[in-house]
Amino acid sequence: MEDKELILIKFGGSIITDKNIPFTARRKVIAGLGKEIFRAKNKVKVDIIIGNGSGSFGHTVASKYNTQDGIINKKSIIGLSLVSDAAVQINRIVIDELIKVGLPVVSFSPSSFLHTSGKKLKSSYIKPIIRALGIGIIPVIYGDIIFDEKKGCCIYSGEKTLIILAAKLKPLYKKVRIIYCGDTRGVYDADGKTISIIDSKLFIKLKKQIGGSRSIDVTGGMLHKVSESLKIANKYGIQTTILNGTEHGNLLDSILDKRVVSTLVGS
Repeated sequence: MEDKELILIKFGGSIITDKNIPFTARRKVIAGLGKEIFRAKNKVKVDIIIGNGSGSFGHTVASKYNTQDGIINKKSIIGLSLVSDAAVQINRIVIDELIKVGLPVVSFSPSSFLHTSGKKLKSSYIKPIIRALGIGIIPVIYGDIIFDEKKGCCIYSGEKTLIILAAKLKPLYKKVRIIYCGDTRGVYDADGKTISIIDSKLFIKLKKQIGGSRSIDVTGGMLHKVSESLKIANKYGIQTTILNGTEHGNLLDSILDKRVVSTLVGS
């Protein structure tokens, strides 16, 4: 693995589902992203991990039961079960579409390899993921319920889990980077123009301008993405590209390290 690059790709819930209509997947978008990854894999020697958001699946149910706050009342347990099921449903659709385009994908549930306390990671077991990568499999993770020692449970977004994996896998690769596929051409400034690069100093100035998502999103929207991306950039030197995944060719070009209209987080 030392001679390879690892790219972790997030399919945002905003593009693979209709976030305004509960439990509605956009299969053509998923398939399109899969085809671009397939083409890229035939051009460059790179390992890939995919993460998908829950969009109108998990977020819709989680907001009803306040699952992000943990076990808070009698309804929390059934809420936990329903949120977990919703997250699995959209992941299965993603897996189905990616297999159809020829990608060797296998689903990994974050609740099975991550353990938290007070929403902070306490332990993880990722040897199966490392082995999967070693034999040519593309692991696919997703936004999921995580069992928590203090709160009973919490929600880890696809971004958060990808960041954990990126940090833990970095020593095994010559380079690691992250690509977020959303519904915008990166992060916009006050005039609606794409900001090409965001570092910690600029983020402080822009924080008030960056809002949450336009639809229900219990994990924090764009502010969460940029904040988490800066943490891993500052601590591990791993850069994140935020791009529009609905524009044909953007993901392919980004994997091939070609410049697209997007925001690079981390100097």
